[in-house]
Amino acid sequence: MNLYIDTCVLPRCALEEAALYRERCGPEIGFELLPMFDLPDFEDNLCRNLELFADGPLTFHEPVWGVEHTAPPGSAAYEESMYHLRLTAKYAEILHPTHLVCHLNNCVVPPEEKERMLSVSLENLEQMRDMFRDIRLLVENTGTVSEGTVLLDQAEFTALCRDRDLDVMIDVGHANANGWDLADLIGGLRNQIRGFHFHNNDGCHDLHDRIGEGSLDFDRLMPLIRQCVPEALWVIEYIRPSCHGKPLLEDIARMRIYAEEAEKCQM
Repeated sequence: MNLYIDTCVLPRCALEEAALYRERCGPEIGFELLPMFDLPDFEDNLCRNLELFADGPLTFHEPVWGVEHTAPPGSAAYEESMYHLRLTAKYAEILHPTHLVCHLNNCVVPPEEKERMLSVSLENLEQMRDMFRDIRLLVENTGTVSEGTVLLDQAEFTALCRDRDLDVMIDVGHANANGWDLADLIGGLRNQIRGFHFHNNDGCHDLHDRIGEGSLDFDRLMPLIRQCVPEALWVIEYIRPSCHGKPLLEDIARMRIYAEEAEKCQM
């Protein structure tokens, strides 16, 4: 089972708390490590817990805070992004994650700036390929209409990923918040989808709620995912430490039921 937990759910600078899931769920549970080098104690905490993350399935999510791929070279935002990405590359060489999830943007997108921002972001994506040569980069659909941070709508995202043959991480919560047709999105990119971020919301805001709390019906979504992309990574991506512990363990159990159903269908 390709089930992972994003470390953003853990109490800040307390990566040792991840050991709970290995103890309760077994060595097959994976982690998606989200670096937060903007926090002063994060790197020291990561260094103390390298063995924990080296001992099992591991992917990386690029830093979100401090990284902006639409920032042009030479700008202050670009230099800050490179600082965080170089640190991420340093620990990727130590921990050897199989994948790195990346965003095309993290900021508000003025309509008149959209083409320029996309062009810069794609140039920076190529630079990332050079920085992470031995890791598979997965481009995630990001942003919400409600916050004005959507760089690409569904048709544009699908076309870009097809035209450039990009490996993709589908964030079902972001898609739900923007009113995207998940069946059409998954069907259109099924040959390029390598993983899914799982969380829920009210259909408008990027709340990262638990899978059973929101307008997205996972009982209907998971059979589609099992049918179209059975080998994809499943990443539970909660961002609030209140979901750490019992709530997340309950949702891991629920995802395991979905996985068992998938295995039965493949027999």
